[in-house]
Amino acid sequence: MGAYYTKEDITGYIAKNTIIPYLFDAAEKKCAIAFQPTSALWQLLRDDSDRYIYEPVRTGVDLPLPEEIARGIGDVSRRGGWNRPAAPVFALPTETWREHVSRRQRCLEVREKLQAGEVHQINDLITYNLDMRQFAEDVISTCEGPELLRAFWQAIKSVTVLDPTCGSGAFLFAALNILEPLYEACLDRMQAFVDDLDRSGERHRPEKFRDFRRTLAEVERHPNRRYFILKSIIVNNLYGVDIMEEAVEICKLRLFLNLVAQVDRVKDLEPLPDIDFNIRPGNTLVGFVSLEEIRRAAERDAAGQGRLIYGEIDEAIRRIEEDAEIVERALIWVGQRHMTSGAGATSPSIGSQSSMASCGVVDLM
Repeated sequence: MGAYYTKEDITGYIAKNTIIPYLFDAAEKKCAIAFQPTSALWQLLRDDSDRYIYEPVRTGVDLPLPEEIARGIGDVSRRGGWNRPAAPVFALPTETWREHVSRRQRCLEVREKLQAGEVHQINDLITYNLDMRQFAEDVISTCEGPELLRAFWQAIKSVTVLDPTCGSGAFLFAALNILEPLYEACLDRMQAFVDDLDRSGERHRPEKFRDFRRTLAEVERHPNRRYFILKSIIVNNLYGVDIMEEAVEICKLRLFLNLVAQVDRVKDLEPLPDIDFNIRPGNTLVGFVSLEEIRRAAERDAAGQGRLIYGEIDEAIRRIEEDAEIVERALIWVGQRHMTSGAGATSPSIGSQSSMASCGVVDLM
């Protein structure tokens, strides 16, 4: 059996253009005022438009065109040299003058739209192929109010990325590479808010920025910040399924090695998180994906006609719902234990019965 590994540019492109728009949409629901067309958030695009246009797109566009090429822009009959390779200072690899002029016009058009403030939806950055990763990092790093930062932090912490055919983890690692700098930007901005408040000496309520301080204190309980970030992403954000058990084990091993590589001293290495909940072997082409699908299937016969649920069917649905609730509680408990346990803490897999009972997950152990 062969294996195909999707190239990083493809996985990165797909991950970027799905995860980041979701985060912006989720943050907008929590802090809608920050996403108004005239807000400081979109002002970033107007103030420094070239920062978000990829460098290859901008290559040579600000240089004056040679006369023999420029005269063909307004006169089709004078484009005799447009099919020749463009001069290196203007061109991308293998690019002709015709291709350069087309790219040049597109770049100038996009730049004009950005500077005019016509781009104020996150999906527009996909349409115009702009550097969405850089924009997301800048939005978080420069956010003026704590509410916008909280909105992004909650969105980043809670987003779940599922690859139903994860293999050895190509798309999951692409998602990790997207999320890591966003976690970093959030933590940096939290620290800046806390430091500014402490330096100001102003009188304030004790609970001001308490959530930021709590998060930063949690980071300190780990070997280093990058370890905390990677652990958070692996435990809370990444999920995968693959029909090949060997591929699943390789995927988990790659994630573990990436985490362990952040620790310099053996004594700082804490028990590795149990991600059997996150990365699992299975066949995603069969079975049900939600409780609602199970209920609908039980309510209908092969012809699609409705029928009453009673007796054995009713009892089976009840057991499935109970089991699903237990698994959900267990998953929440495991995630919380992983993130609150510091180096040398008890592994969640061998936690005390009393602590698990409080979460209703004793039946799974």
